[in-house]
Amino acid sequence: MASFDLQDFGLDEPPRPTTPPVRRGFLVALFVLGLLASLMYGIPYVAEHAGYAWEAGRARAASQALAKLDKAGAVNRASELFRMATAAVAPAVVRVETRRLHRGGFALEGPLHARGFEGLGLGSGVIIDKHRGFIVTNHHVVKEADQIVVRLSRGNDVPARLVGADPKTDLAVLQIAGPLPVAARWGDSDKLDIGDWVLAIGSPFALDHTVTAGIVSATERNDLRINEYESFIQTDAAINPGNSGGPLVDLSGKVIGINTAIYTLNQGNEGIGLAIPATMARRVVESLIKDGRVIRGYLGVAIQPLNPTLAKNFGLPEPRGALVMEVRPDSPAARAGLRVGDVIVGLAGKEVADPASLKNQTAGLAIGSNVPVDVYREGKRQSLSVTIAELNALPAVATIGFDVLEVPAEDERGFSVLVIDQVVAGSPAARAGLRPGLRVLAVGSTPVRTKAEFETAIASFDLARGIPMKILTPEGQASFV
Repeated sequence: MASFDLQDFGLDEPPRPTTPPVRRGFLVALFVLGLLASLMYGIPYVAEHAGYAWEAGRARAASQALAKLDKAGAVNRASELFRMATAAVAPAVVRVETRRLHRGGFALEGPLHARGFEGLGLGSGVIIDKHRGFIVTNHHVVKEADQIVVRLSRGNDVPARLVGADPKTDLAVLQIAGPLPVAARWGDSDKLDIGDWVLAIGSPFALDHTVTAGIVSATERNDLRINEYESFIQTDAAINPGNSGGPLVDLSGKVIGINTAIYTLNQGNEGIGLAIPATMARRVVESLIKDGRVIRGYLGVAIQPLNPTLAKNFGLPEPRGALVMEVRPDSPAARAGLRVGDVIVGLAGKEVADPASLKNQTAGLAIGSNVPVDVYREGKRQSLSVTIAELNALPAVATIGFDVLEVPAEDERGFSVLVIDQVVAGSPAARAGLRPGLRVLAVGSTPVRTKAEFETAIASFDLARGIPMKILTPEGQASFV
């Protein structure tokens, strides 16, 4: 192919444009800066508006879905569940007011001194027997109370008496005159799961019949060291001062817990409420009503938790169970053949996760029942058989410095009376002037005629602060000490 040159036609080549090197570098830098600026500001702008569009789209989709549910009646039915559960239980929820008249008494520590002030307390409770008028509340709500008044849902105030209290679980039973219009029903807290909806009903800050809602955040919280026996339900339903003793309710309108505490750093609600599970509360309440005290099972071992290292050393696949550190002589555990170094992983057909669960499970077993206890011994799992005994409370003489004797009365009514049997020398009881032969008429404002009634009444007081008692001398003079 032929080629031509412009000079062949007498023409010169046109001048070629040139760019100075400095200017060219400036233009390149300007281009790069522009690109960076677009990346820095343009992309976030686009991303932000894309995010807005996504959120708006999601909100529209949610609104449309809710509209469909609302049209189908599902939203109203969900709200109706809350309303119906509240309506089923709220009439059985009461306000509990207490009054404490400190008249001296003898303290377990420190010199004897009189106290003349009046203290007021406030809590909640729930009626669980409308025929006999039994009400469940917390022990800490009514401890040391000289007077207990219950405000019913109709707004009327009625006097209540303490039937029994159990400081180890922070539960107490009151009684008012029956019959009553309504009582709440117990639910099965063992069926609760994390995420289940629950309602807390009570009188926080004296605001009667306040209802709050939340979910079950956790179950079997047993390492908080609030009570001696604990397996708390944790919930984010708001629980505040005054809620103590009120019910935690599921959406079927049944009591699945007794609200008892909040876990907080500043004495306010931080979304961690704690309730005693209904399975534990019901057993304690029924025992208090029937026997005036709580009868618990006893195994006779000292135990400790397992860590991964101990679990490996004892041949366990995981650090679960309770390691036996001591087997008490002549105890059910000793008779069953348990040994130091055994790891208890099951009791009466239920898995034992840790020492607290073993303690709770043992306490709930029937006295005299023969149950299997599963242990890991030398790396192998085996089953033994143990007969549960009763956990005996410390005698009163070891706790408060004196003991009482139940003596049949000689009057026509046939009531027994309580007489001081022995007094420990140098004890607070001795310093308060108590001596054998004095008759005990009442502990605080609670009349006592039997040893069981005496032990129940004593348990409702903070022993370190003193116990006011009404005593009758052999000369027939009644006075408080």
